[in-house]
Amino acid sequence: MRTVIISSPLATQSGYGHHAREVISNFFNKKPEDWDIKLLSMPWGHTPFTYPIPMEWHQRIIPLPLKQAPDIWVQITVPNEFQSVGKFNIGVTAGTEGDICPKEWIDHINKMQITIVPSQFTKEVFERTAKQHNKTITTDIQVVSEYFDETTYDDKNVTTNVSVIDQQVKESFAFLSVGHWLQGKIGEDRKNISGVIHCFFNTFKNKKNKPALIIKTSGATYSVTDRMSIEKKINEIRNTFPKNTTLPSIYLLHGDLTNKEMNALYNHPKIKAMVSFTKAEGFGRPLLEFSSIGKPVISPHYSGQKDFLKQEFICALPGELTPIHSSAKNDFLIEGAKWFSVDYGYASRMFIDTMKNYKKWLELAKRQRYFVRSNFTSTAISKQYDNIMKLITEKTNDIPQQVSLKLPKLKLSNSEEKSTPKIKLPKLQKV
Repeated sequence: MRTVIISSPLATQSGYGHHAREVISNFFNKKPEDWDIKLLSMPWGHTPFTYPIPMEWHQRIIPLPLKQAPDIWVQITVPNEFQSVGKFNIGVTAGTEGDICPKEWIDHINKMQITIVPSQFTKEVFERTAKQHNKTITTDIQVVSEYFDETTYDDKNVTTNVSVIDQQVKESFAFLSVGHWLQGKIGEDRKNISGVIHCFFNTFKNKKNKPALIIKTSGATYSVTDRMSIEKKINEIRNTFPKNTTLPSIYLLHGDLTNKEMNALYNHPKIKAMVSFTKAEGFGRPLLEFSSIGKPVISPHYSGQKDFLKQEFICALPGELTPIHSSAKNDFLIEGAKWFSVDYGYASRMFIDTMKNYKKWLELAKRQRYFVRSNFTSTAISKQYDNIMKLITEKTNDIPQQVSLKLPKLKLSNSEEKSTPKIKLPKLQKV
């Protein structure tokens, strides 16, 4: 019997949490009969443990410290945390959003026999960084895309309390922007939500027929304090305009939504298009999900989303690579790295053109929908996992079974947090 341990933030409402659940599901579905899979539930920053994981998974969660080295160790996290714990080690990561990563990351991914990434962009970042520092990549980098659940995102009749849009949003045409509002000054946060808001205000100020902008966002948490912080940021952007300026309405949807609730949000008749000014993505899940609905997408054609957004089918925003802003730098976004800055003038024109020529963009969006529903469903990506499992099996055939080893120390996740009940659905509020 092969012992397999998967360490990941599987119970968190984070991008890595979503990715982890996809990986785990496919490993369970495709594992050889002699695999005994156990799970380590790890934290992800300050993200709450609110995702309702299956009971079968709960029963497979084991405590730390580990008493024995697993045959196969799968670690889903950022590369600087990769540890060679098992006899065969697999790292799963989205990497970093800069065009280069910390050079030490190359040493960390090389601790893995296989490194799985969700996009060609992430693979290219690793290769570019290694070349820059005259390092050799020894790990086998495999690109296995994330995906959307076609069974969830086919149901347009889900009843959720996003019906508050009907009650509160007076405008018949609304743009939607989705993403965590991360650190950085106006126009400098990675998701660039602040840039979307400022450009939206500037585009439709003092105009008679104004659309709405709905922001589905939060910071690191879904707390009241976090919400107040985001409302403050929106008001700071609003206050950059003269007091006598008539600005369009912005509605804040703060907190957590299930996949079915997100589907209902995407399909709401008042929501006509998604807009993103993101500076870079390891993958870009909300853009994939929304594009599967068949509505227009306004987005840079750069980084992880290039794998699934066809430039000819979206409102592709031009721009240029610029140094990562000092206000947004962290341990992952390093000095010397660059990311994408959109052309705000062009983006403003795309806001207007999407409204003016909506039928044209809707027709292109239908083609985009066909593309992602042909290539990025759970069924389609399942074939990639078939290849991964075959590769792992081939590489581990000669590895002897269980030996006792002294393992590196790992942090124990909070067991109480794992059982935290799902938070209440947030309410839409005009800000």
